[in-house]
Amino acid sequence: MLNYFKHIILISIPINFIWEMAQMPLYKNMPWNLDTSLFCLVASFGDALMILIIFFSVAFILKENNWILDLTLQKIVLMLLVGFIIAILVERFALVDNMWSYSALMPIIPFNVGLSPILQMVILPLLIFRIIKKIIKMGG
Repeated sequence: MLNYFKHIILISIPINFIWEMAQMPLYKNMPWNLDTSLFCLVASFGDALMILIIFFSVAFILKENNWILDLTLQKIVLMLLVGFIIAILVERFALVDNMWSYSALMPIIPFNVGLSPILQMVILPLLIFRIIKKIIKMGG
């Protein structure tokens, strides 16, 4: 489990940082500068934590610690569902708490949240888990 923890953190932070920087125009008051880059870096640590929660939630539900080594359709659907739910909850909380707000460019989905952060917690965990699977199978 410690190996998964380490890989998820080390791989998630840079990948999520790229996503965070790319989606900056979808948020209000996010100009391209050092302050917002640092905000995105901190957000990337939070994103890595959410991906850890996704990993451990699926492992708990399946009672299988090595579930990413055999990514069946059932496991992928479960992971997508957990990521979707976590993303909705985090976005709703952040919006209500005025942690951030969306610009007019952000597509809004039902649940009154932005599409981009939801896709982030659906697409990126699958990408990250596939990368980790390859690393572990190569002996890493």
